[in-house]
Amino acid sequence: MNNSNNQIKQNDTLSTLWQTQSISTIDLKQVQASLSSERTKQRWYMIIDVLITLPAAYVLYGVFSKYWGNMSSVAHTIFYLMLISSLPLLVYQLWLRRVAAFYKDNQTADHLSKLTKQIKNNIKIAFITKHSTWVAMLFGLSFILESYFQDKLSSDKIIRSLIAMSVMSIVMLIWFIWAHKRQKRFEQQLETLTTLKARSTQLG
Repeated sequence: MNNSNNQIKQNDTLSTLWQTQSISTIDLKQVQASLSSERTKQRWYMIIDVLITLPAAYVLYGVFSKYWGNMSSVAHTIFYLMLISSLPLLVYQLWLRRVAAFYKDNQTADHLSKLTKQIKNNIKIAFITKHSTWVAMLFGLSFILESYFQDKLSSDKIIRSLIAMSVMSIVMLIWFIWAHKRQKRFEQQLETLTTLKARSTQLG
């Protein structure tokens, strides 16, 4: 029972799924409430995911429509790789969010399975978000190196590029740590739900 108490302390967001410390059963109403809360969050996340791409697309369109003709084939290749990698990831993230986002209270009685599946998807989303940081850094560095080797960077531009990369590195590091912590938190939630489901099955 001490192990159960430690799990509850490690995962406050799902600790209320325990009805009591002495009876390890699942409060289905709490599970349904958690799933409903997850539905609201995932719908907002889907909107944010889409909206974030709009200013990024606008900036890229402005930059590349102005300088596209003066860019090398290497720069064109890097740009296409950005599109090829980013767009499918956006669609995949939206797909992962669908479980809770389009969940209906009267759709199924198996709320625990729905919540468990969405948390598994949340782990995948956090993993993608975490590793997108170094991918973004790689693309940014690739453009700078391409311009450098093409002799398109003056001394002033090199300094500005280094400053921009330094700032970007700090932002991406913070983003990486944040996503890593979210991944660990979701993994703890999944472990808690799996334990609860197993114990509920044994008691049933």
